[in-house]
Amino acid sequence: MKGESIPVEGRIVAVADVFDALTTTRPYKQPWSAEQAIGFLRENAGSHFDPAVVETFIARRGDIMAVMEQLRD
Repeated sequence: MKGESIPVEGRIVAVADVFDALTTTRPYKQPWSAEQAIGFLRENAGSHFDPAVVETFIARRGDIMAVMEQLRD
């Protein structure tokens, strides 16, 4: 599947999953800043990610960061 043949839920999860992976500590890497991760999403919008999903995600980043802060522990 590619493009709009991928269910919108999958396109949303792809963006959220990559943002989470980039911005959290992993055994093999240090976390990126939220701005670095957003830059990566923007750079790959239209090729790896649905551009509309990326822009909506970025527009709601305040809410997303608040949830991340709540779930940090």
